[in-house]
Amino acid sequence: MRARILSLMSALLLSGLAAEVLAQAQVPSPEAPSAQRISADLITRADALKVADASIAACERQGEKVAAMVSDADGFLRAALSSDGLNPIGLRTASLKTATVLKFKVSTRSLQERLESDAAFAKEYGKDARYFYHPGAVPIYRDGKFVAVLAVGGGHDKDESCALEALKLLPWAKTNP
Repeated sequence: MRARILSLMSALLLSGLAAEVLAQAQVPSPEAPSAQRISADLITRADALKVADASIAACERQGEKVAAMVSDADGFLRAALSSDGLNPIGLRTASLKTATVLKFKVSTRSLQERLESDAAFAKEYGKDARYFYHPGAVPIYRDGKFVAVLAVGGGHDKDESCALEALKLLPWAKTNP
C-alpha cells in the first residue's frame, strides 16, 4: 500500500513539476490557442530521450539515482525520466534547474559562480525561489543558437558530470554559443 501511495505521489509531483516549468516559461494556456507548436528544429523527441536516459545511466553507474529533464528553448518539456527509487526531491531540483537555465541561458554551475562573485546578481536573484543554482543543468546550443536545456537533479555533486557525459551522444550539441 505504501509503495502504491509513493508511486502515486511521485506521478503527481512529476506532473506538477512539468506544469511548473511550462508556467515559468510563460507558455500560453490551453484556453488561449496559439499558432506556436513544439518544434523538432530545437530538439527532437529522439534526441531529448537519448540524453535524458544517458544522463540517468551515467549517474547510476556512479551510484546515484537521478531525474533528468529536457526542455526546448521555448520551455516545452520534451523528456522527463527518473531512476527507480529516486528521492522525489530530484524531480523538484531538475525542474528548478531547468527554469534557471531557461531564464539565464548558461549552466547552473556558471550561475552558482556568478552568485559568489557578483553581489548585485546575488542580491537580485540569489534568494529567488524560482531558481536553483546547484550544478547539473546545462544549456544546449546548436550552431550558436540556444535550443534546449538538459537538467539533472538528485545526484548530489554528480549531476553536472552526468549531463555533460550524456551530451556527448549529440555531436551537434554545445553548452556555449
